[in-house]
This record gives sequence, structure tokens and C-alpha cells, in this order.
Amino acid sequence: MDEQTNYSAESGHRTSGGLNGAGIFFLVTTILFLGAGIFLFADNQHKSKQIVASTNEVSASESRYTDLDTKYTAALAEIESYKGKNATLDSVLNVKEKYILTLRSNLSKEKKSREMSDAEYQRQMTDLNSMISDLSNKVDALSKENTRLSGQRDSLSKDITQKASAITDLQTTNTTLAKKVTVASLLIPSDITANAVREKSSGKESSTTRASKAQSLKVCFNVPENKVADPGEKTFFIRILAPDGTVLAVQSQGSGVFTSVESGDQVQYTNTATLNYDQTSKQVCSNWSQSTPLNAGHYSAEIYQDGYLVGKTAFDLK
Repeated sequence: MDEQTNYSAESGHRTSGGLNGAGIFFLVTTILFLGAGIFLFADNQHKSKQIVASTNEVSASESRYTDLDTKYTAALAEIESYKGKNATLDSVLNVKEKYILTLRSNLSKEKKSREMSDAEYQRQMTDLNSMISDLSNKVDALSKENTRLSGQRDSLSKDITQKASAITDLQTTNTTLAKKVTVASLLIPSDITANAVREKSSGKESSTTRASKAQSLKVCFNVPENKVADPGEKTFFIRILAPDGTVLAVQSQGSGVFTSVESGDQVQYTNTATLNYDQTSKQVCSNWSQSTPLNAGHYSAEIYQDGYLVGKTAFDLK
């Protein structure tokens, strides 16, 4: 019984001594390896989370840059759609457009050099929305002003058109009245005579019906008393038409042209007859000396005053 006890005690001493030696070393080594494994596992997990977080942040930053660039592009397109409607608005749009182009350019540079935080994204979005809102308010204000001005312009244009029409009517009336006054003041000739004359050896004139003896053509007529006509110098244009229908005219002998009121055409005349009119009846005569022999045939004489045909007659030469 004592031997067994001693052996057990010895065996127990040996066993206890084994734990204090190799067993403890093994245990400590195991614990160290286990701790290192846990540390490495935890570190890997932390790094994995950091990588995931970084990847997510990069993706979010890329999305923010893309979204801002899209909104800047849309804002520029909206600005372009407003152009050309109003000079004042174009001036405002040019400033806003330049500002957005600068922001988009800066955005492209920032995208290459750094990530965009959510706070920076929100700040730029707020600035852009504020600018778009301000632009919309100005566009609305200018549109309302344009509508108001367009109304005033249309009203003014209508008023001008009405006044122009009234002026035209007055001018037409005045022209008509002036024409009536002019016609009323014309001195309508009476007792019109036209014939060929020759000078006798005594110096006196005598009429002739023979073309070969005619030295000049004489047109005479009486002007009436007309209280409507203003007193003063009055000029009558005499046209003598040859048998072939041509007007007898030589510029160096006083021939020329006047404007016909009826046709508006330039009319050739032979010569003129002038008198100092004093609102009493007078006789007026004109002589036309022909440098070349006259032809036999039917002649006519027309008398014009102020562009109006006021009298005519005819005669024949054999």
C-alpha cells in the first residue's frame, strides 16, 4: 500500500513536471499562434471593410461627378433654348452660360485629381439649382415684360395705322379739293381761231389758206373773267399738230415739254402765250414762224393751262 502510494506520488510528480516544461511551451506557442491568427483575421476583415468602403466611395464619387456633369449639360441646353428672343435676356444668358462652362471645366479637373464628397456634391447641386431658379425667374419676368410691350406695340401700331389712314384720307380730300380749285381757276378760252398768215408789202398781216404762201401760224383766243383765278401772269402752252400728227416744234424757237395732268406724260408743245391777268376778259395770241415750208393738209391747235387741255381748234391749208 505504501509502494503504490509512493509510485503514485512519484508518477504525479513526473506528470506535474511535464506540464511545467514542454506542455507549457506548447500551450504558449498555441496561444500565440491562435492570437496571431485572430489578429490577422481581424486585420484582414478591417482592411476588407476599408477596401469595400473605399470602392463604394469611389463609385459614389463617380456617380456624383456624372450626375453633376449631366445637370450642367442640361442647364446649358436650356440656356441655349432661351437665346435670340430678347436682347436683355441674351445678356443675362451669356453670363450664366459662362458661369456654368467654368463650373463644368472645374468639375472635369477635379474628377482627375480627387473624389467628390457628398457634402461637396450637395453644395454644387444647391448652387446650380439656385442659379437655374434665378434664371427661370428672370426669363418669366422678361417674358411678361415682352408680352406687355408687345401689347403696347400692337396698340400703338393699330393707332398709327388708323392715323395713317386718316392722314391718307385727308391728303386725298385735300388733293381732290386742290384739283377742284385748280380746275375752277382755269381760264377756259373762247372764240379760238387758228390760221396761216403772210406779211404784205405794206407790212400788214393777212390770213391765207395756201400752204405755199403761209409765213407763220397764228392762234388767238379770248380768256374770260374768272374771280376764282388769282390775278398775275398766266402762261398757256400751244400745240400745233401737222397733218401727219407730229407737233411743230423747234427748241431754239421756244418749244419744250410740260406734264399732262390727265395722263402724267411729258407733252411736247410748240410755243407759249403769256398775259398779265387782272380777272377781266382779254384776248391772247401766239405766232409760230415756220423756217421750212408748210405742207398742205389738216392742222389742229391745242391750248393747255397748268397741264389741263382747256381748248382746241382746227384749220386746213391747201
